[in-house]
Amino acid sequence: MQASGNSTGLPWLAGLEAELSAQAASGQLAHALLIHGERGVGRRRLAAWLAQRILGSDRPVWLAESAPDTALHPDLHPAVPEEGKPLPVERIRELIDFMLMSAYSGGARVAAICPAESMRRAAANSLLKILEEPRPDSYLLLAAENIQPLPATIISRCRLVRIPAVSRNKAMNWLESQAQGVEWDNAMRLAGGGPLWAQELHARKMDERASAMAAQLGALEKRRATPAEVAGAWKDIPMRFWCDFLFRCAYRRVHDWMLAENSAYTRRFSRLPVQARQEMIRRSFAHLDAIMECRRAEGFSANAELAAAVLLQSWFGGFCART
Repeated sequence: MQASGNSTGLPWLAGLEAELSAQAASGQLAHALLIHGERGVGRRRLAAWLAQRILGSDRPVWLAESAPDTALHPDLHPAVPEEGKPLPVERIRELIDFMLMSAYSGGARVAAICPAESMRRAAANSLLKILEEPRPDSYLLLAAENIQPLPATIISRCRLVRIPAVSRNKAMNWLESQAQGVEWDNAMRLAGGGPLWAQELHARKMDERASAMAAQLGALEKRRATPAEVAGAWKDIPMRFWCDFLFRCAYRRVHDWMLAENSAYTRRFSRLPVQARQEMIRRSFAHLDAIMECRRAEGFSANAELAAAVLLQSWFGGFCART
């Protein structure tokens, strides 16, 4: 297996790079690896580097929107779903056909699936054929944020490579090395600590957009806007982003009710009858559950704007205060 000079360029992945490189050099690399970790920690970057390492090539693994005609290595087959759609079983069957062919270069063949959790049951079951009977010098790389949707039969046949959360210091140092003079705190908070996701959010000005979204929630609580109006204003925002934003806002509100000191929300909440407080807490946790359910449906929702309008009903006229 030929060595490549490429690296991910992400310092927090250096240990995993060294470990996987040593396994590749010694012939101990597993035939199927499931690389997983939170959004923005470099799952795709690590999978791309490993594919290049296996093939001894610097060619890209994922086609970029800016260069859709880029030639990939002939012994590399990436499987990526269309935007907002699950990965169809036909794409997995194409991947299997590719893996069963002989390598053009006479060396290894590599297939990559990202995000792996976009496979529906039929696609995942079809993948078992190549996992149960891997060909020599064939490697399957799966990258996933959340492995829970994957069948246990898939997970058990892969070597799990977990990318741990990135420490704030490492994340901030890396971000500042990429763009000096940028205030990264808000983007990092919105990204949940994933530096690559924080970088993307800042590039798309979503850290600025969040301030406007908070004002729209305030208008909703004061009945100066309707759920449909706010959902319409958010229709160009990625579903994942507004789900995470709503969850943080709702969780913070519950915290302010119950735990915050000298909070106006705490004082108002404490003056309510016990039964009313219990009912608001019940509604708020039901709301948090509904947000998480909506978040899990990201990419499979037929109408994200309608989903947002339904969730925003809990904010109209006061967070979870309606009967």
